Amino acid sequence: MNEEIFLDAAENGDIELVKKLLSEGVDVNSSDDHDRTALLKASKHGHLEIVETLINNGAEIDHRDNRGTTALYWASTNGNQNIVELLINNKGDVDVHDDRGWSALDQAVAQNHSQVVDMLTEAGAH
Repeated sequence: MNEEIFLDAAENGDIELVKKLLSEGVDVNSSDDHDRTALLKASKHGHLEIVETLINNGAEIDHRDNRGTTALYWASTNGNQNIVELLINNKGDVDVHDDRGWSALDQAVAQNHSQVVDMLTEAGAH
């Protein structure tokens, strides 16, 4: 039950609840039915402080959901530049592809997020 609340809090930007549940021992890498972790959800929805907190508490940076997407993939898709930078700086894999063959770079290009494209390219994305 706490894991579901934790995942919802990360997705909805509730930093205080995320911190509370982490302090109570919730698994930072718990996931939903689609294998989406709190890090993936927070990255997708642009919650930088939560992403930082999760990383500092041992979140798996390159965890892949049931479609093969990662936190970096979703941050890039949605143009969340600060999160993209944070994930790259924490050794996020810039060349992971989803089950359709799309990468974070492909998504950033498709969404016209030019600064994210530059960040990924500078980090070695192909």
